[in-house]
Amino acid sequence: MATETLPVKPKNKEPYQQAYYPPVPTPFVRWMRTSLVWQFLRFWIINYKILLLLMRSRH
Repeated sequence: MATETLPVKPKNKEPYQQAYYPPVPTPFVRWMRTSLVWQFLRFWIINYKILLLLMRSRH
């Protein structure tokens, strides 16, 4: 006994409604994405975490 279901329309997906558009990043988020200082700092933090992981793996 197969029952057919109708496709469910997602909520808040009407065109030209506020919820239809993606969120806009805040000025602070845009600064973090484009700042060379922050990217340099994150680069070294990630490398440090990888180094610790590799050092722990060697018994």
